Amino acid sequence: MLGAAVLTVRDAISDDAAAVREVASRAWRDTYRGLLSDGTIEAFIDRAYSLEHLRRRIDGHTFLVVEDAGAIVAFADAAVDVDHLNLGAIYADPERRRRGAGTLLLDALRDRFPALAISADVLIGNRKGEAFYERRGFATRETLPAELFGEAVVERRWWLDAKEDGS
Repeated sequence: MLGAAVLTVRDAISDDAAAVREVASRAWRDTYRGLLSDGTIEAFIDRAYSLEHLRRRIDGHTFLVVEDAGAIVAFADAAVDVDHLNLGAIYADPERRRRGAGTLLLDALRDRFPALAISADVLIGNRKGEAFYERRGFATRETLPAELFGEAVVERRWWLDAKEDGS
């Protein structure tokens, strides 16, 4: 098909922090508007997606980005826990959702860590996130009360089993 996007996954580098922050800011505002207060959304973006914090996450975690024509359109941040991979964040630019970037990121993580189950915490009511995980075979196992900048929330922990053959 002419004009079809060619998405590529690669490891993030520190220089990607500003582009990742832009994707995260747009995604957070789109995803959580109506679920969280505007103050909580902005405080979370400012703290979790500050350039300094992002650079530390890029350097210390498995942090992948998806590019389309050289522009970062999605990212995933994962860290190995004792017996599983904790998917701390996976977001696509809202204008680029449902075009395969999230699936590419998840597949890349599963290829790197085939013997590990994957967990992801999703705010209850985040239908965009819940639908993403449901379509990819994740199942819920726990609910977790939490707090974001003074705002009480409840999250569901989603799980995807390790690849059956471990490879």
